[in-house]
Amino acid sequence: MLANKYHSQIKTYGHILFLPVLLFAFILNAKTAVPVFLLSGQSNMTGYASDSNLTTDQKKNVDNVKIYMDLVWEGDASKKLTWLTLGTGFGSKANNIGPELFLGRTLSDSFPTTKFAFIKCCSGSTYLGKASDWLPPSSNDGKGGGLYRKMVDTAIVNALKTFNTAFDTAQYTPKWAGFVWLQGEFDANDTTYANPYEKNLTNLINDLRAQLKVDDLPVIIPMIDVQNQWKYNSIVRAADVKVAQTLENVDTLDTKGYATDGTHYTGQGQVKIGTVSAQRWLAMKYNYGQAVPVAYRYSQKSIQQQASFTNSSSGLLFDVSGRRMVKMNGQTENMPFGIFITNRNQADAQYKVILNGIKTR
Repeated sequence: MLANKYHSQIKTYGHILFLPVLLFAFILNAKTAVPVFLLSGQSNMTGYASDSNLTTDQKKNVDNVKIYMDLVWEGDASKKLTWLTLGTGFGSKANNIGPELFLGRTLSDSFPTTKFAFIKCCSGSTYLGKASDWLPPSSNDGKGGGLYRKMVDTAIVNALKTFNTAFDTAQYTPKWAGFVWLQGEFDANDTTYANPYEKNLTNLINDLRAQLKVDDLPVIIPMIDVQNQWKYNSIVRAADVKVAQTLENVDTLDTKGYATDGTHYTGQGQVKIGTVSAQRWLAMKYNYGQAVPVAYRYSQKSIQQQASFTNSSSGLLFDVSGRRMVKMNGQTENMPFGIFITNRNQADAQYKVILNGIKTR
């Protein structure tokens, strides 16, 4: 076992453990993670921007991004309920765009060899605070609003069921990577909905993370524009900022001044929203999935991590991607793939090393 081979390299000083963590090189038997993004909200997420003022280069397809679109009443029917290559026309009608085009292009430019998947579920003229719309379960005695339920029970479920029509699932597997929420204009019309927006948005994020079983899922919130027709836009905008300050892995972008017709962002406005949303996500440096769980060979390179133990039941998990180190309670039944170190017997400085999910020849 690799654990035995490298046991001699584990050094202890009191209750401080120094472990050379191997940088594993994974080969063909592993599946590659496809980062999946959920895009949701109302009409500016749907996208009413014509592609007519985009340049030829801006209109090009993004070949390594696939999109599944489930809109309630908007959108080109030929592009709905199926996986397609990302390009123009995934807005409110055949020649319109939303933020998805340049969200995808910016991610693709940053990771040109990575495949991405977008699930877009939105509806114009809707409220976060209404039970008929996006109201999250935690804001409504456990009952999600009609559009919330459509998103999680229909759009997401059907998109993932048909994931194999867009990706070779012998090689690729979906991993949740982000949620982009562009909504709030209608709630900003009435204090009945504007005042509880912070609570409702907090619940939306927490409920969705629980539903998807990703408790640190990154969330990007493009804030609504400052327009007089949305009388209480300042309340909703302040709520966005407060939620981003309170919850982990949540960020905003201020769309004030982006190109708009007064209600909907125009082409270059949507270009900017998509681009900056991607940049915000990239800045989080999120580890969107466990490293693939099959290792047949390793490199001789190593990195040194330091861990401090405080009691005999403590332990640390080193994610084999090298990005994350988390404390665990010693229970390994549902442990993620990684290297787990626990000091079951501090007096004798006996450390147990588990290479969870890693196979060797």
